[in-house]
Amino acid sequence: MQLSSPDINFEQLVEHIANQGYCVIDNFLDHTVIGALASETEALKLANAMTQAGVGREQLAINKSIRGDSIYWLDENNATAAQKIYLQQMDRLRSSLNQHLYLGLFGLECHLAAYPAGTFYKKHLDRFASNEPNQSQRQSQRKISCIVYLNKSWKNEDGGQLRFYLNETDEYSNEKSIDILPIAGRAVIFLSDTFYHEVLPANRERISLTGWFFTRQLN
Repeated sequence: MQLSSPDINFEQLVEHIANQGYCVIDNFLDHTVIGALASETEALKLANAMTQAGVGREQLAINKSIRGDSIYWLDENNATAAQKIYLQQMDRLRSSLNQHLYLGLFGLECHLAAYPAGTFYKKHLDRFASNEPNQSQRQSQRKISCIVYLNKSWKNEDGGQLRFYLNETDEYSNEKSIDILPIAGRAVIFLSDTFYHEVLPANRERISLTGWFFTRQLN
């Protein structure tokens, strides 16, 4: 199996982010890479290498009434072939964002996530204001979020959509939103401190790979 990354029009992608703060793009990764990452997620689950994700701005706590996924943080120094392709594609994205939008993105943290059937992640922001108390330094440095979906043959009736709120930083308004189906190869890229979003329950297991670009210093 030969792994590669597709040719992406990063300038057009960045233009969407500049104009509306987010972009949805299909075929962000090659289908062979997506398949390999999905298989790796399954193997990590079987090896009990994934941990229950927590919530909280300082000390994380398990609360399945808010978030029900298990995660595995990627290590660039111990990356598989498929993970390296993903990291290379993300570095191209980082370079393009820095070149055209002068964001000063410095690094990336990312994890695989598996949601068992029926689980969800309630409405949240990926980054709160940097002056909020009890917030980790790394979270306050998050600038861009990128979710890549790994779900083969996903259908509308499977559920598990990403509900993406377009109100911008309005936690209590539910009026303007779009539901994004988590189909394999699709990526959703957006400003981390701007858009509330949530993961709706699915009728089958739902897997994804989420990364955050961060800056060197607090904003």
